[in-house]
Amino acid sequence: MLLGLALRLWNARGGLWVDEAWSAQFVAQAGSAWGIVWQINHDNNHYLNSLWILLVGPYASPLLIRALSIATGTLSIAVAGAIGWRRDSTTGLIAALLFAVSPILVAYGAEARGYGPMLLAMLVSVLLIDRWLDRDHHHDGAPPAWSLAALTLAGLLAQLTYLFALAAFAGWIVTARSRRNSIDSAVATTARALGPSAAMLALVLAFVVVAAAASTTGFQAGGYPGFTLAAVADVLAETVAYTIGFALPAAWPTIGVTLVAIAALLIRAHPDRRPFYFFATIAFSLVLVVALWRIGNAGFARYYLVAVVGILLLLADSAGAAIRRGGWRSGVSIVLTVLVIVGCVRRDDALARAARGDPDRAIATMRSRMPLGATVLIDKIRPIPVLDIAARRTGYALAIRRTCLAPAPAATPAPAFAFIDLERRASPMPSIARCGTAYILLQTGRHLALSGLDWALYASADPPEKRGQARR
Repeated sequence: MLLGLALRLWNARGGLWVDEAWSAQFVAQAGSAWGIVWQINHDNNHYLNSLWILLVGPYASPLLIRALSIATGTLSIAVAGAIGWRRDSTTGLIAALLFAVSPILVAYGAEARGYGPMLLAMLVSVLLIDRWLDRDHHHDGAPPAWSLAALTLAGLLAQLTYLFALAAFAGWIVTARSRRNSIDSAVATTARALGPSAAMLALVLAFVVVAAAASTTGFQAGGYPGFTLAAVADVLAETVAYTIGFALPAAWPTIGVTLVAIAALLIRAHPDRRPFYFFATIAFSLVLVVALWRIGNAGFARYYLVAVVGILLLLADSAGAAIRRGGWRSGVSIVLTVLVIVGCVRRDDALARAARGDPDRAIATMRSRMPLGATVLIDKIRPIPVLDIAARRTGYALAIRRTCLAPAPAATPAPAFAFIDLERRASPMPSIARCGTAYILLQTGRHLALSGLDWALYASADPPEKRGQARR
């Protein structure tokens, strides 16, 4: 847990990137808890995260704004260890280590969004279901239905994609129970176990729909990349790489090898957990890709967090079982586990150094050149909250313009700076022309993977402090 906390703090450095800054901007505009849940009808409004931002203030330090995710991400390490510990202490230690260092969990557990709290609710649910199925095997125990319902409510308020976990839980319970009872009995038991959770899901979705219908804008969504097989393959390969720390150079071989490895591990997995691993990894990913194909969205790595949880717990179970058996399998398992941990930590370090592009550096550069304030020109709406939140937090007088204003440049000088939102992997131009003025590249910011902002900051070749020198 200390290792995981340190990695999350290391990755929480730098300014808020686009989605985090938009969340803070929404909270600043809403101004109250009721405003957050009723007025912000946007997919970037993760309720628990927004309420936390309201509590600490939208212009607080990035580390404080990210503290909820850091805390819940660190607690998730303990819960993962407890799930593994139900097999033995070795499995518990390996599970805790994997959840501490997995780069995708470190990244999403160190940014101001709802994925950290959602994962904590998901893991506690896995622990409760696993304990119940184990007791039920011997004593026909009652399902923890209302505990799961409370966790479902918390998970949905953290991030609505918690519903993916509910689908995996349903498949898990039905399959595990049908091993000992009829399919009708298994379905009935699953309904009793997850019925209250389904009611919570219906309640939350109904509230979202009603709030959107009552607003003037309806429900809004942010980025929506188009669907292509190549884009989906890239997302899946990135998910694998930042889950276990390694990937092959090409996307499709990475996906193929991962599927084969999961299938091989599933064969020897614990019978009561095998259904969860299958539904959380292979079945869920396949269904989600088909769904994205139908709605036209290539998706993001964060969509597959249910699969990430399944993969890491499966790896821990498999490694623990191999070590228990001893012999050469034990040695191979230990070596592979160490390699995964080292690969993960290396990617954690690379993510931390990139700091999601750290747009705060642009504010610092503008301040160093024009300490009393400046005007910056932008091409797109996306970075407005990024710049505005960072400037307000540091007390820098920054005016943001999207257009070139009339009248003549002498009366309304061109902005001193231009901030360009770069496409991923696109190289910035060494100079650009805006508002009849030449701008020269000063600085760039690059995010590495998962989330962040690529940007370029340009300075006017004729800055305000030098204008008029030729006339004098």
